[in-house]
Amino acid sequence: MKKIILGLILIGLAMQSYGQDVLFQAKIKKEKVPAVIIEAIYTDFGDFEMVEFYAIPIEFIDEEVYINRNIDSDEDYDTYQVILKGKNSKIVSTYNKEGKLLSSVERLKNTEPTLEVRNAMAKAFPGWIITKDHYKMNYYSGKQKKERYKLIITKGKEKKVVFMDGKGEILKVHQKLNLELK
Repeated sequence: MKKIILGLILIGLAMQSYGQDVLFQAKIKKEKVPAVIIEAIYTDFGDFEMVEFYAIPIEFIDEEVYINRNIDSDEDYDTYQVILKGKNSKIVSTYNKEGKLLSSVERLKNTEPTLEVRNAMAKAFPGWIITKDHYKMNYYSGKQKKERYKLIITKGKEKKVVFMDGKGEILKVHQKLNLELK
C-alpha cells in the first residue's frame, strides 16, 4: 500500500512539473529558415549536416533577452536554432534572423585532446591512459569560448573521470566505480 501511495505522489509531482512555463520553440522545416541563416551555417559549419531546425520566440535588444509570446507567423521569429551533426559530433547553434551566430554548443566524442591537455593529464596522472574522451565547447557572441574535456582514464582496473578546461587545468576528478551485479 505504501508503494502505491508513494507512486501516486511521484506521478503527481511529475505531472505538476509539466505545468511550468517553458520557453517555447517551434520545430520548423528547412524551407522556413531564412536563406541568410542557411548560408551562414554553410560558412560557419560547412562539413556538418543540418538535421533539425527550430524557431525560438526570443529577441535580443541592446544585449537584453526578451521572450515574445505574441508571435503570429513564421516571419515574426527573430531567433533560430539549428542542430548539426557530423562524425562523432553534434552542434547546437543559435542565429538571429540576419544570420549572425549568437551561440553554439559543440560536443565531440572520441576526438584527440590538444597537446596541452594531454601533457597536463600525463603530468597529473602518470601511468594512466585515456580510454574515452568527450569535448564540449560553448561559444557566445562577443564572449570568450569555453572548452571542456571529459576524459575517462584507466590504470589497471582503476578508472577515473577527469574534467579539464582547454588549457589543461583540472576542474574535477571522480573515482569511477565498477559495480558488478550478481
